[in-house]
Amino acid sequence: MPSIGPEIQVACALIWRNGQIVLSKRHATAHQGGLWEFPGGKFEANENPIHCLQRELEEELGITIDTAQFMFQIPWDYGDQAIRLWVYEVEVFAGEPQGLEGQWIQWFHPDELKSLAFPKANEAIVRAVGLPRVVRIYDPSLVLEPAVWATQPKHQSLLYFRGLTPGRELEIAITAGLERRHRIILTIDQLSCYQPGCGVHLRKTDHLTEALARLKDLNDPWPVTSGVRSESDIERQRSWPSDAVFVSPVRETPSHVGMNPLGWARFSELASMLAVPAYALGGLCLDDLTEVTNHLGYGVAGIRGFQ
Repeated sequence: MPSIGPEIQVACALIWRNGQIVLSKRHATAHQGGLWEFPGGKFEANENPIHCLQRELEEELGITIDTAQFMFQIPWDYGDQAIRLWVYEVEVFAGEPQGLEGQWIQWFHPDELKSLAFPKANEAIVRAVGLPRVVRIYDPSLVLEPAVWATQPKHQSLLYFRGLTPGRELEIAITAGLERRHRIILTIDQLSCYQPGCGVHLRKTDHLTEALARLKDLNDPWPVTSGVRSESDIERQRSWPSDAVFVSPVRETPSHVGMNPLGWARFSELASMLAVPAYALGGLCLDDLTEVTNHLGYGVAGIRGFQ
């Protein structure tokens, strides 16, 4: 993997049961002691992330997992310690979680997580809880009725009404999507149609100071997303409050005419630098989701392959 380096490598998991998430509290004498964390632990020599996660969850909680879905990586430097978290999502496991290492464990509803104290490196995980794996991007040239388009997906999706002018048509489409429990991101120029439950997509062409001021007026919109194509984009956007990032174009696509595709190896390199979930965009379809997670991405986004 391109991201394994001098940092301490740690695998951890967002573990679900009946709509709740189990957390561990760090011992008071440990690094970042007294804070809540997502269960897991450090890699052993020559250990891969999944084997580490399986071993740590059995030793720490007494549970056995068969599969875990990759979410994202978090490179983080605490000053006294540099780490890289490999974050996974676990929905099926055997056994009853217990604090086998003397740690306190507790189940929480996702809405409770924002009121808890976590190590700084864990905060991006809290913001990612419940983020859909699929992003459908609206294209006025392909679809006539936004409200109908918003109700088509049967699985939970993040809907991006790109290019749709603010107005009654957009308002109706937003309401239709929210009623079906989809998440929605709007651009800065669409915020006159904002409703609770929507997020915001920050574009490179937005005036950042004005955009951030608008976000403060919205009372914690979620998710906040942005897009990158290179390391320079990532560095320029370090101060942006992104909960997830689109990395594009992965493949050749009509919406990126004349632009060389990144390919999967390059996508992995960029995704490993972000410290938030990465969506692969450009020439993809729903069937590419496994390929995305195999290359350090969180989800798949697109237009034509998602209509």
